[in-house]
Amino acid sequence: MAPQEVFVAGVGLTKVDLTGNIFSSVFDLFAEAYRRALRDSPVRSFDAIQIGIMDSEEFENRANIATKIADQIGLTGIPAVRSETASSTGACAFHEAYYKVASGQCENVLVLAGERMKMVTTEVATTIMSKTVDPVERRFGFTMPGLIALLTQVWMQERKIRGKGVADVMARLMVRSHTFGAMNPLAAFYGKPETLDRYFDTSVNLPVATPLMRKDCSPICDGAAAVILTSKPQAVRVAGLGSATETSSLLDRANLSGLDATRAAARVAYWRAGIAEPRQVEGLVVEAHDAFNSLLPMSLADLGLVDPDDAIPALVGDPSQPPGDPVEHPITGVCGTLPTNLSGGLKARGHPVGGTGLFQIAETVLQITGGFPNPGAQVPDARMGLCHSIGGPGNNVYVTLVEASDSGRTRDAVPAPRLQFESREGRPRREDRNIREGQAVVEAATTIFVTAERVPAPVHAALLSIDGRRVFAKMDHPAGENEEPEQLLAGQKVKLLVKDDGNHYFQIPRPRRFEMARIVEAIRRRVGA
Repeated sequence: MAPQEVFVAGVGLTKVDLTGNIFSSVFDLFAEAYRRALRDSPVRSFDAIQIGIMDSEEFENRANIATKIADQIGLTGIPAVRSETASSTGACAFHEAYYKVASGQCENVLVLAGERMKMVTTEVATTIMSKTVDPVERRFGFTMPGLIALLTQVWMQERKIRGKGVADVMARLMVRSHTFGAMNPLAAFYGKPETLDRYFDTSVNLPVATPLMRKDCSPICDGAAAVILTSKPQAVRVAGLGSATETSSLLDRANLSGLDATRAAARVAYWRAGIAEPRQVEGLVVEAHDAFNSLLPMSLADLGLVDPDDAIPALVGDPSQPPGDPVEHPITGVCGTLPTNLSGGLKARGHPVGGTGLFQIAETVLQITGGFPNPGAQVPDARMGLCHSIGGPGNNVYVTLVEASDSGRTRDAVPAPRLQFESREGRPRREDRNIREGQAVVEAATTIFVTAERVPAPVHAALLSIDGRRVFAKMDHPAGENEEPEQLLAGQKVKLLVKDDGNHYFQIPRPRRFEMARIVEAIRRRVGA
């Protein structure tokens, strides 16, 4: 039986708060989003509530949170279920609510998603968030920024962008997000644009995990969103959903240049929406997951909206030329061919982790209905919204398409993607203890300045390939004054050691150890960089 159509009857967004002073409790936070959605909706009764919150146990010291939220907003007795998929939780809650309506079991479902994070210190929040990282990675001190730093290194190397060129790109991405966030009254950084000079000011922009700096990372903040779904026709309908998972650890992934889970989720969403060529969809507005600046160009490429080599110019123009106004960009600006992250994105609107995915969906609905909170970023002909939400280090991804109900778009014939998965019984868990010492090849390297598991910082860590397997390793000796081990280029050979503490270490070959700058420059000349 074909699913029945599902429509959006109303949305509500809170202000994203950096101070921790606006909302007195998580119930106050969710109730505010609920009240705003009710003001936007003709629907007043619900068959179910779907709650999205990532970690109420640690941020709030509260479990069974869905029941308590239902009680606090005056809906006692209603079925209430919580969803959680790390930082894509808000999108996950929306998808689960959609299926309840599409199945015909429910007529109206309320979706509430958010997070209250500012009652703990940044250090504690980092520790909580790092628990979404695989234990083998945490052992080496990896946090979420550390893992994304490795993917960023690989992606930038493939584009032949290195050294200061990486910083130039990241600085422009920061300026872009804050330009839009400064215009958005609901954004965490409303009224706070950034300049290129501030990115290069090391007194305010400290390293986190090279090449990521503090101003590359989304903030700890509070915020919640509400969306009301219904089977009754409304101005906006749900056009297509897709989700996919990846391995929990980077060690097991076939591809490190982008996120395969994003590509898989997008294929399913496009198929369900009948979209053969997403680049040709008229009136498309995009909200993509950019918890770190480098994820935005990677995500646009993974979503099939631009070619990978065109992703950076599509967002910030030619980095070798003076920067232009992001609002006027002919591709991703307000009137461009692919308006992207006009909210300011996770970086500048803010990233209340459990709610972010639902924020994105609500924002694109408001674009389609002409009610975007920042009138200066209202796309005049918005007809469809594409929302992309990443859970964890790219291993639980959701893609959501919403569309004007009267769009009249013709569905394309699209080959069915993979939808069923057979269990591979007995798939062995990777076992590092049998790794032998020997010559290994660097795939990516980073220096982690903010570590997990109380690992002393900084940690010079690399992802190595040896005997057809991947391992993490720490540098065996303290970095010299002129050494920049994170600048190790893909393909460089190092010596892998296995020590008595069970950890892996790598050594840069002695003749090169204290001549890193000269060697790196020689390699750059050889590859024509």
